[in-house]
Amino acid sequence: MATREQQIAALEKDWAENPRWKNVKRGYTAADVVRLRGSLQPEYTLAQRGAKILWDKVNGGAKKGYVNAFGAITAGQAKTSERRGRTSQPRDCPS
Repeated sequence: MATREQQIAALEKDWAENPRWKNVKRGYTAADVVRLRGSLQPEYTLAQRGAKILWDKVNGGAKKGYVNAFGAITAGQAKTSERRGRTSQPRDCPS
């Protein structure tokens, strides 16, 4: 496991270089984040892999030029679907 200083440096580097964090404004520092982490860091290998694949596709990596999605993408689409009686839940599910 990396030391606190290494974790802080890695987080600062990620925030500075990763385009995912571009234009994100924070009211806290990388040191604050590391200080508030628990002592045991879980690994979410499959979730991280899936998130990376989706992020790459959404940001230009999709061969088709788009990514299929289930459901509304904008608030307007959600309201239109709601007015037409379509929801993301099956009819027999409680809301």
